Order: sequence, then structure tokens, then C-alpha cells
Amino acid sequence: MNKPDDTKVLSVVAFTGLMFLIVMMPTIVISFFVGTEMQGLVGTALFFLNFGLYYFLVYAFIRWEGGSSISEVGADVEDKQLFSHISIGLLAGAIGAGIVVFIAGFFGGDLRPGSQITIDLILSEIIITVPTAFFEELAFRGYMVPRMASLWGKGKGIVIGSLVFGLSHFSWWAPLGSVPIHLVLLFTFNLTLGGIILSLSYFMSGDKLWVPIGFHFAWNMIAYIMFPVYPRDYVYLPEIFQIEWGATTFIGFLLGLSVVWLLIDMLKKKK
Repeated sequence: MNKPDDTKVLSVVAFTGLMFLIVMMPTIVISFFVGTEMQGLVGTALFFLNFGLYYFLVYAFIRWEGGSSISEVGADVEDKQLFSHISIGLLAGAIGAGIVVFIAGFFGGDLRPGSQITIDLILSEIIITVPTAFFEELAFRGYMVPRMASLWGKGKGIVIGSLVFGLSHFSWWAPLGSVPIHLVLLFTFNLTLGGIILSLSYFMSGDKLWVPIGFHFAWNMIAYIMFPVYPRDYVYLPEIFQIEWGATTFIGFLLGLSVVWLLIDMLKKKK
């Protein structure tokens, strides 16, 4: 990356704008099929198409910078620490989300009834969560955040990139007014905090994506299996107990980050 700073800024702005266009595309296209038999099929197709576009966009910008592969943004499948880093991320994400589950269960928050947790549900969540974790981490933590950090410093880069990540999940509360505004703000804060935690995990592990990918996967799996899907389903006090919508999410993210820091530190000391 030997380009002048103004070109780097243009590159980051262009990438961010294109990411938002990709994120917005399903919402716009599906609106033409609402109420038809094609709505579900179109939604599923666009869901997976988006991930292909994420990959193409990252790869295209890497090539534009003079690079050759996504391994240059921390996604090297031949990395000797891949398994240990994935394991650290999985454990941290599971513990972080697990404490949110525990708090909700202990204090009377709504969890998904055990009768609804089936093999089909688990398999469908795996199919959804694997590409979500990999391609979102590739685009946000692999490409966007490090380049913002190189321009404006690590702290500002992480916060700005994570805010973009939080706002990119607007489809959960769109159109504005469909969800109470305080929950929109809390949700966006939580997702932004999640982006910060994942970004810190990326830098803690030596600018590699496998820890945040593992964390993202475990968190999402537990979140979508154990909790009702708010706001489509009514839940009791979502601003407290519902994962990613409630205040207890903060505890889960910080606990997960603590696990990442502890295990990464132990791994480094073993060398």
C-alpha cells in the first residue's frame, strides 16, 4: 500500500460506499416480491449472493492495491495457528453469548423453548452462520478496519469501522418506526461494540481473521438458536435480556474479549 494518503482515503470511502450498496440491495429487491410466492426464494438467493459480492469487492480492492489474494488481509488458510485461533474465537464467543443466555434464563427473560431447538434449526443456522462469520469478517475486520486504522490511527479506525458495521445491520429495524427508537439506538450501540470487540480480536491475534471468525460464528449460533428472533417475535424486556438488543449484551462482549486476551496471551507464552 504505497499510495498517497488522499488515494487511500478515496479507496476506503469507495469501499465503504459499495459495501452499503451491497447491504441495501436485498432490502430494495425483496420489496418488489413482498406477499408473493417468490419472496422467500429471492430473499435466500440474495442472502448468499451478498457474500459473493463481499468476497469479490475485497478481492478487487486488494488487487487494485497491488496485492494478489485474501490471505494478505489475514485469511491465510495455511496459517499454522489457524486451528488454535479458531478454537480461541469459538470458546470466547460461546462464553460471551453464554453469559447473556444465563442472565436471561435466571432473571426471566425469553429464551427459545427447548421443543423448538431441533436438528433442522441447528443445521440451518450453521448454513447461515458459516458464510456470515467468514465474509463479514473478511470485509469489515480484514479489509476495512485495518485501512481505516492505517489512516487515522488504530483507535479511531476501529471505532469508525465498527460504527459502519453496526449501521450496516439496519435491516433489523428498518423501516424507522417499526422498532422503538431506544431499541434502535441500543441495538446499533451493541453491534458497534461487537465490531470493536472483533476488531480488537483481529489485532490481538497478529492481524489475522481466524479468532474473530470463530468468535462471530459461536456468538451468532448461540444467539439465534437460544433466543426468539426479535423484533419479529414478542419478547419480555428486550432492552435488558434480548441478545444484541439488550444491555446484557455488553457484559457478554466484554467477557468474550477477556477470554480472547487471556488465551492469546497464553498461546504467545507457549512459543
